[in-house]
Formats: sequence, structure tokens, C-alpha cells
Amino acid sequence: MIRQQQVHPVLLAVGAVAVGAGLAVVTAGGSNTTAIQDLAEVEYAATQLSDTVYLVEPRPGLAGNLAVSVGDDGILLVDSDMMPLTDRIKATIAGLKPGAIDFMVNTHYHYDHAGGNAGFGSDSLIMAHESIRRRLMEGREAGNRFRDTPTPAEALPVVTFEDGLSLHWNGERVDAIRTSNPSHTDGDTVVFFRDSNVLHTGDQYVNLNGFPYIDRDVGGHALGLRDNIAEMLAMIDDETRVIPGHGPLASKADLQHYHDQVAVSIAHIQEAKEAGQALEQIQEAGLPERFTDFTGFQPEGAWIQYVFASLDD
Repeated sequence: MIRQQQVHPVLLAVGAVAVGAGLAVVTAGGSNTTAIQDLAEVEYAATQLSDTVYLVEPRPGLAGNLAVSVGDDGILLVDSDMMPLTDRIKATIAGLKPGAIDFMVNTHYHYDHAGGNAGFGSDSLIMAHESIRRRLMEGREAGNRFRDTPTPAEALPVVTFEDGLSLHWNGERVDAIRTSNPSHTDGDTVVFFRDSNVLHTGDQYVNLNGFPYIDRDVGGHALGLRDNIAEMLAMIDDETRVIPGHGPLASKADLQHYHDQVAVSIAHIQEAKEAGQALEQIQEAGLPERFTDFTGFQPEGAWIQYVFASLDD
């Protein structure tokens, strides 16, 4: 039997929409009037990770983790969360360094990471993988959920890339790298602050002790996520500070554990599928005992469905 779990608030906003629960979401430009979570109590806390790089974390965690680089060159921000949170994000960053945010990099298009772009685009140069701009132009928020109104021009990335780009900023090289495979979405980007040894993974890694969400509506792929996590592990060392898309700051060991959970579960589902079991049979049987407590984000049954479908691609 599929085991019971507590559902994280982020799952309600993203994962449940993706699996057809029909829930309303907090949108990129306020296009829906009903929000499934009240963001009024969200505040941001900044944790210094190097001389220039900070984790900027929403508490409670109803939005994505941000990274910010501040220094003599100016301010670079990774992700924008949601429009209702823009002023709080700006105030938190102003406490680190006053002034306009010069650059922003989006890790993917989902509304809880790029939904606040319009609040920054008038002053900040937004950069992203070309598919992120394309999804935002479609008005897509997550999965099969769309805005009710067109995405404003100021929310769209101005600079796009295919494989990646590098900035030489605040005394170090900052690489925005589009990982090799469709994964959480079709344009997932990691941001590596090289000298600071800080990696922002976007939602390819969600540190909530549970399975990830795969946005199949835009070509997301469970096996691609497994392989992209392996790529990240090859980039970093034991001293790297890892900023997940959601959840607490992590280490390479934490990322390795996540990779192993994903890889072992995929191998189990693939073996069952190749033995002739239908999706419903695998879901009913559930995953092995090692996953008993791995219940902090996506439901087990949803993850099995993502993997089963990805194996057909």
C-alpha cells in the first residue's frame, strides 16, 4: 500500500496542481484572486555563506530559496519568488547592500521562483535559459496551469542562453549552467558561485526529505533529474554550500543522499515495469522499506507515475 504522509505547503502549490488536483495558486502577476496559502506571514532571513554570497530564505517556506551576491560591483539575485513578496525580498537585500539589483538569474519558470520577475524587471537585467522565457511568454505557471492575463514584458528575461553563461561579478566567476537533460522542467539552471563555493540548484533538488516534482507538461523527465543531480555532484566538493530550491541549506553529502534515493527508486520502478507490472500495480505495492520516511514532499504514488511515464520516453 502507498504510505501516508504529511504534505508540505509547497506541494500544495506546485505538485498538486501538476497532478490535477485543480487547486488555485498564487500567480506570477496576481492573475488569480484565490491563493491556497496566505503569504502575509512570510519573512525573509539572510544567511551569509561567503564574503559576498547569502542565502535568502523565506520563513515559513512557502516560496523558493534565493541566493544573492553583494559587493563592490553591485547586486546579483537568483530567482524572484512571487509578486506579493517582492517588497520583502527587496527590503532584506537592502539590509545587506542598498541600491538597485543589477542582475537576476531564473533557475526555472515556475511561479514560486520566477513569479516575482515583474517586480524587478524595470531595474534589473533578467537572464535565463531560452525555454524559461518561452514558458513565461506562454503564461504558464506550473504544469498545465496558466495565468489569466498575459505575462508583463518586464517579467521576461532579456538575456537568454542555451547552455549557460558566466558573469565576472563581485570578485568571482558566477556560472549559470543549464544542466544537460530535461528534468524538473525543460530549462533547469543551476548557479555556481565558484570562489564562494556555493551552488544554487533550483528545484532539481528540494531538501524536504521527499520525492521531487517532475513537470511532465513541459517535457520534464525523472531519469533526466537523476542524471542532472549526478552532474551537480561532479561539479562540487565536500566544502560546497548547496542551496536547494526549497528547504534548509545542504551539503554535498545531502545532495548525494537525494541522488541515491532518486536513483534507487527509479531502478525499482523500472524493474517492475520491465517485469510487466502496470502503473497501478506498482503504486499499490509501493516502494521498498528504505523509503518509509521519505515522505516530505511529493506523494510516492505521484513519483511512481512520473518515473513510469518517463520510462516510455
